[in-house]
Amino acid sequence: MPTVTSVTVQVKNKNRCSIFVDGEFLCGIPTEVAVKNRLSKGLELSKEQLDFILEEGMQQEAFDKGLTYVSKNLKTKKQVKDYLLGKGYPEKSVWACVDKLKEYGYIDDVAYSKRFIESTKNTQGKRLIEYKLMQKGVKKEDIEKAFLQLDITFESEALNVAKKHLRNKEITKENLQKTYRYLIGKGFSYEETSKAISYFKEMD
Repeated sequence: MPTVTSVTVQVKNKNRCSIFVDGEFLCGIPTEVAVKNRLSKGLELSKEQLDFILEEGMQQEAFDKGLTYVSKNLKTKKQVKDYLLGKGYPEKSVWACVDKLKEYGYIDDVAYSKRFIESTKNTQGKRLIEYKLMQKGVKKEDIEKAFLQLDITFESEALNVAKKHLRNKEITKENLQKTYRYLIGKGFSYEETSKAISYFKEMD
């Protein structure tokens, strides 16, 4: 059976160990994985045990990397997955990491959506916000949960955006048409846009 011939803490990273099996370097793994599996000189391991330890080490590395990534600011599940895959971690380890981060509350697509909506609602309508969140990998049902929890009235937001767009402009049919197209392009519904434009028509 393969035999561990050396377990040494790496000089440049005290949180990692270099594992040597049968006199040859096998891999580097997080120190806590080495301790957990009681790796020491002379320990005999089957190929299955070695494969398990290697996989566990890879998952721990992915988790540590993912935790650092999400600690800076909220990320969607897809963003974390794509980031870790881009770092070269195998898909199985990445999904295990993502599930663990989600379980611990570090990944929450509803919370992410709420923060995104609150930061964009003053300039964009629901349709555009929803599209952008879906581009970030958020499921439609999570987006809807976020909207329901925030209870935002986009009619008033559409009117505020229209007021800014028409600031210092003459209220003419041409300018109102331009503003109408502008609001639609910003993701406001036809009903919300029409009501906003009606406000200026009534003022005329």
